[in-house]
Order: sequence, then structure tokens, then C-alpha cells
Amino acid sequence: MKLKLLVFGVIVALIVTGCSQKESQNSKVLGVKLAEDLKKAYNSTKSISGMENLTITENGKNYSDCVKFVIVKPNKVWMYDITHNAYLISNGTYTWVYDKNRNIVKVGKIKPEHPPDYAMYVNGLLTLFDVSYVGNKTFNGEVCKTLKIVPNSSTNLNVYGYMYIKNNKVKGIYFRLNNIVYNIVFKNVRYNVSVNNTTFNFTPPKGAKIYRIIEQVKIKSYRSIEEAQKHVQFKIVSPTYTAGYRLTGVYTYGSTVLLKYNNKNEVMLIRECNTSAFMTSMKNVKNVSIGNVTVYIWNNNGKTNAIFSVKGVSISISAPMNETQIIEVCRSMVS
Repeated sequence: MKLKLLVFGVIVALIVTGCSQKESQNSKVLGVKLAEDLKKAYNSTKSISGMENLTITENGKNYSDCVKFVIVKPNKVWMYDITHNAYLISNGTYTWVYDKNRNIVKVGKIKPEHPPDYAMYVNGLLTLFDVSYVGNKTFNGEVCKTLKIVPNSSTNLNVYGYMYIKNNKVKGIYFRLNNIVYNIVFKNVRYNVSVNNTTFNFTPPKGAKIYRIIEQVKIKSYRSIEEAQKHVQFKIVSPTYTAGYRLTGVYTYGSTVLLKYNNKNEVMLIRECNTSAFMTSMKNVKNVSIGNVTVYIWNNNGKTNAIFSVKGVSISISAPMNETQIIEVCRSMVS
């Protein structure tokens, strides 16, 4: 009798496991279908408008931002940052950034660097994440189809969370990146809105200070430092000590070289150009002497930064490491 019960228990366990695996597979299929439909709906539109509310929680503190946006594809953008009382407007040829509080305008013949996040979340979803449908859940007072998102094998992003969808539109996203929690709410999102072209032109107000933005330069990627060296007029300096970071990218833009190093999810960036380094009057800057070279070091937003000059080449380093480590990186580039 005990043997029969044991066999029966094994059979039940196998059936339950099989059903669980099948349900998991179905949720992934449904998740991918939902993400594909979302992307298809967005990419078939000619224009979109809405509002994005972002709340970031870090170390028990909340930071909020609220942005209204209008996009007419491919490159016309109107954005108003309510929190900071600032505008970003582009007519596809010129871009204006207007800080209303300080009455400052920056203008240049460039494409906007920071278009609204909505398109990024929709189009990058299946590229960066594995998704699965986990049923209907209430988000911001609305019942939404819910996707669970986890990093896929092609990305080092440490992001886990949920996306809430209704009528093929993103209603919100909740995710955790390392120890930081992001809560994003999209409101009044509309597709194929009618927008007057005058929306994307801007006349600086009277008395505004106007600054020209340097035209955007194309970024070029190279397989090695040696290959990039052929395209710049100065000697590229690479560190022999990297605190465990490994070189993962070599780029140039204009006359500047960018070296990218990774240590798992952490990134160290080294920028080099053939002008002398200089420091403005910043607070909490330390001066460290390495031979005849003065290195300026400061901390900002969890990263340690350093800037110095070697033989007429300005070098700046930014990485989430301590001061001792970044000094050793600098030392290996000076000696």
C-alpha cells in the first residue's frame, strides 16, 4: 500500500511539474507576443504625445521628475520638463534647450540627445530583456496586462521589474536597478496626434543669454587602441593598471578618444584629447602630485573622477572606484 501511495505521489509530482513548465512556457510566449504588439503599435504611428512621471528611490530618498512630450517622427521633438521648468525643442534641423528659470538658451544644428523615454522602453524591450506575461494587475488605478522583465543573456544590466500595458500602450514601469528603484507612470499617451509645425520652432525670449551648441560629431568604433591611433594626431595613453577592469570599447568622436573598461556591471571611462587639462573652481577637489604631473580628483554621484595632462594630452577618468584605485590608474598612465 505504501509503495502504491509513493508511486501515486511521484506521478502527481510529475504531472504538476509538467503543468508548471507548460504554464511558464505559455507565459513567455504570451509575454513576447504582448511586447511585439506593443512595438508594432508604436512603430506604426506617425506621432505621439503624453506625460512621463518618474520617481527614483535611493537610500530612502525620493527624487521626482515630470515631463510632457510630443514627437513627430522621425526627429521633431517638443519636451517640457515641469520639475525644472525647462524646454527641449527640435524641428529636425535645429535643437533648442531653454532654461526658463535662468533665461538661458542653448541652440545648435543637432538632433536632440535625450528624446522621450517612451520609444526607448518599447523598442528596447525584447532586445535587452526576457519577458513573461504574469496576468492582469492594477497599476495607478487601471487594470493592465503585466509583463515581468528580467535581463537576457546579451546584456549585463542588473534590472528586474514589471511593465504595465493597456490597449497596446505603456501605462507604467516599475523596476529595480541594483539598489535603486524606478517607478515610471505614463499619462495621456496618444498616438497619431495632429501637431502644428510651429510647435517645433523656438524664438528665444527677449534678454535671454544664448549659447551655441557644437554640432554633433559622429562616433566611430574601433577594434583596438592601435587601430584608433591611426585616426588621431596625438599618442593615446592606456593604463597598465585598471583595478580589475578590462577594455571593452575604443571610440573616437572628432579629435577625442574614448576608452571604455568594464568590471561586470561597472564602467570606467577614459577620455583623451590634444588640449591641456584645466580645472574650474569646483568644491572638494583634491590635488595629487604624481612626479611632475598634478592630478585633480573629486567625487560626484557615486563616481570618482580625475583629470590631468601628459605631454599636451588632456586625460579625464570617471569610475565607481575609490580614490586610491583611481590614483593608481593615473600613475600607470603618467609613468
